[in-house]
Amino acid sequence: MALRDDPETKPNPAWGVISLLRLGAFGFGISGFFMAMESVILPVLVMGLVPEGAKNTLLGALGLSGLLVAALVQPLAGWYSDRTRTPLGRRVPYMIWGCLSVTLGMLGLASAVNYISLFVIWVLIQANASIGFGPFQALIRDLVPFDQLGAASSLKIFSDISGGAVLIAVTGLLLGNFGPDGSSYWLWIALGILGLSLISTASISSSIVVPRERAVQRLDRDIWEKLRVTSSLNPQLGWFLVSRYFMISAAFIFPTYGLFYLKDMVQVNNPAQTLGLMIVVIGGVMLLSVYPAGWVSDKLGRKPVVLIGAIGATLGLLLMTQADGSIQVLVVATFTSVFVGIMLAGNWALANELGTSGREGQHIGLVSIATISGAATSKLLGPVVDLLNMASPGLGYTTLLIGAGVLFLLGVLVLVRVKPVAT
Repeated sequence: MALRDDPETKPNPAWGVISLLRLGAFGFGISGFFMAMESVILPVLVMGLVPEGAKNTLLGALGLSGLLVAALVQPLAGWYSDRTRTPLGRRVPYMIWGCLSVTLGMLGLASAVNYISLFVIWVLIQANASIGFGPFQALIRDLVPFDQLGAASSLKIFSDISGGAVLIAVTGLLLGNFGPDGSSYWLWIALGILGLSLISTASISSSIVVPRERAVQRLDRDIWEKLRVTSSLNPQLGWFLVSRYFMISAAFIFPTYGLFYLKDMVQVNNPAQTLGLMIVVIGGVMLLSVYPAGWVSDKLGRKPVVLIGAIGATLGLLLMTQADGSIQVLVVATFTSVFVGIMLAGNWALANELGTSGREGQHIGLVSIATISGAATSKLLGPVVDLLNMASPGLGYTTLLIGAGVLFLLGVLVLVRVKPVAT
């Protein structure tokens, strides 16, 4: 039994919807930051610094390098946070460091004068963001009872998606006016909004984490060290990580290259603004699917929810290959996003269910490696897209969508082998 399920250590009052939203609030800021940077800001900056024919390749390299750093930093930060004892608890000091250092790092990002400087600054930002993000992701497993893991996970995904939708929309609209003609202040405004979002959401999460963590740790602190020393990681974790890798790889493909897809395939006049407006609709509909999926996973189990989401998303990606025009793209992307939301909510609940008491940060760090590896895989596909598009216009994007569907199905096949056992 986990400490947070023990009546003697269970936090009081109980976790309600509002308190769970406060717990996951930092997800709005940090996930929204990553999504806005990777979907809008970095593509726009790359287009202004590199040749047209190399934009997919160099954007992929930029994203991949940052993710490799994150894959190293997040597990280490989680592992150290398991052993951290401060008046603010185990996780909050890392969250504070992450949001403040990233906010300062964005000052350098806006001043990048060539691709190399952009590359270096982004890697440093990723490293510091990961210091805060890794420990933050262990909070649900730290504090929330098992019978609410689905609800907590769905509201965490709700915060992530809403942060992405809002901040992609805002930055997309702002950077639609960005250019070399003296309008660079739009970039500064967009980055300022991202920094404010990070600081405010970290404050909201910290305000509930600190007292709740103290409540959970009312018993002798040596119990936590004993758990860490004697507990082992879940034996089912390996299969889950492989499945998550495939599914996250698939889920990240369209967000990574969506702006270029709109520019090259749909041929919209202002792809940044169009993407921003689409995200409002797509993200809003996805949000409607997330909480019911988490609630159902608490009642019926995590795996069925994940499987339904992944299969539905596969169907949506195949339909996207036949979409013609921005309206059809919007309709099909919205359909697909509903099932991606279902998959994400169930998958994160399952990730927490498989966690180990006393090793929450280490466990989530390993889950993060699967997540980051999946995201990194999508970045590696940039050169393939460019080469196939040169061979036949649009072939790269069609292959990309079909490949994403195949990855979802591979994730389904591996997940069938996972038999959840709480530790």
